[in-house]
Amino acid sequence: MKKLLSLVLALMLVLSLAVTASAENIQPSLTIGTAQDINNLEPYMQNDQINNNVIANTHQSLIMLANDAAETGITYMPMLAKDWAWEDDNTLVFHLREGVHFSDGTPLTADDCVFTYETAMSPDSAISGTLGLIESVEATDDYTFVIHTTSYSNELYSNISSKPLSILSRAAYESGMDEPWLIGTGPYKLKERVEGQYVTLEKVEGYWGEGYDTGDDYGWIIAPGYAQTLTFKPILEAASRVIALQNGEIDVCIDPPTTELPFLEEDPNVTVFESAGTRLFYFGFNCEKEPFTNKTLRQAVSCAIDKDTIVQVVLGGKGLTQNTVVNRGVWSFYDEDDLGAYTYDVDRAKELLAEAGYQPGELTVDLYAATDDPYKTIAPIIQANLAAIGINVNIVSLDQATLKSECQAGNHQIFLWRWNVLDRLDEIYTELFKTGFATNYHHFSSEYMDDMAVEILTQKDEETRLQESIEVQKYLAEECPQVPLYVANLVIAWRNGIQNTYLFGGGNHFWAHAYIDLDQQ
Repeated sequence: MKKLLSLVLALMLVLSLAVTASAENIQPSLTIGTAQDINNLEPYMQNDQINNNVIANTHQSLIMLANDAAETGITYMPMLAKDWAWEDDNTLVFHLREGVHFSDGTPLTADDCVFTYETAMSPDSAISGTLGLIESVEATDDYTFVIHTTSYSNELYSNISSKPLSILSRAAYESGMDEPWLIGTGPYKLKERVEGQYVTLEKVEGYWGEGYDTGDDYGWIIAPGYAQTLTFKPILEAASRVIALQNGEIDVCIDPPTTELPFLEEDPNVTVFESAGTRLFYFGFNCEKEPFTNKTLRQAVSCAIDKDTIVQVVLGGKGLTQNTVVNRGVWSFYDEDDLGAYTYDVDRAKELLAEAGYQPGELTVDLYAATDDPYKTIAPIIQANLAAIGINVNIVSLDQATLKSECQAGNHQIFLWRWNVLDRLDEIYTELFKTGFATNYHHFSSEYMDDMAVEILTQKDEETRLQESIEVQKYLAEECPQVPLYVANLVIAWRNGIQNTYLFGGGNHFWAHAYIDLDQQ
């Protein structure tokens, strides 16, 4: 049986870096079977994990988040910027690497950074709401880029390292070409995309990062890729991804079903990797739509949900339940006994239901859930949990794109979704719970929450900020716009011989330097 790697306390991880191999021993292609479809490759117009996994190979941001910060003490690494510093509380200065060029040969300058940030700050951008503290940007010379903010931000670095803020080419956009967002500075470029089937990337000839290596101050980040092509192949059915791995159709299987893991572990051609995860799956309420404008009813439903059973049935025990809305691994995560969450207690759920003014059998509600795993497995469990306290649930199955549109429009009552955060607390408090934010599918509105989201983002005293964040987590547990369910372990299966993976517990992986060493097959 293959050895099952388990690093239970690791929130972010790295398997192998700086592995050298000769070209003749490398499989020319690497195919990754994904659990979601790729729907948008225009960086600032999306922020979906699967899209970002693709964009990470074709585009580069100014800096990059490290996945082993807890062990190394290094949180952000230089990418297009060689160094950076706060000049004062409102001025952040970046010095760019010289000699960088886009995949079409156009040189990168600080003006491209200005163009990228001004575009991302525009109202029609999918990420403009997270850039509200940026007042203006400027290029003081070809290689110096300056960000001016209205106040200090604890999490601006995290924004800057994100894939939606990958640097774009002003010249490409002004040329009138179709899809100018495909021009990036990364080691790969788009070769072919067939919607719903695959996206294939190919190495950029004359890539500017040639010559960088592991001995050059994190040079491995910008070094060329090994595989000639990278293909991301959506296979939404988990069992089908496993079959595709075993028959050689794909080399990497993201999120194999737990029921298949014993068979994969016994396969002499497959390695199963497992580590602690950070992606939070949750059950949410539309707090602006009846009957869930009633906080006591939300609390009753929260007490009816059996999270332990969900983890056993959906994950085979390979995950952890939690009660706070903050993802594991994010600073100030607090899931202690005094959180005050409304945890599984059927008798209490029935009492709260009566207190909310409802009799058993009186309520019938619609649960919006995606058609793929794990949602299609979680939904019937929730349905049964609520039936036990006298609430009837109709499951409305939708594809993920439609589900998000329906939730954003506020057409739903209750829903299942997930949220992945690498290190930015504001990505939780602002993007999930601030009034009017596009991804606030809870349609939760609170003056206190709006004020505290800004306060925690800008508060410089760490102890004060920590206590404020804990109080916010307690407040949200009481208000109950969301019922956190679990964080699944990161589980990936791949063909033997894969090297240079760079993995994150929530799934925002960096595949640019991964390859299959044929000598280790």
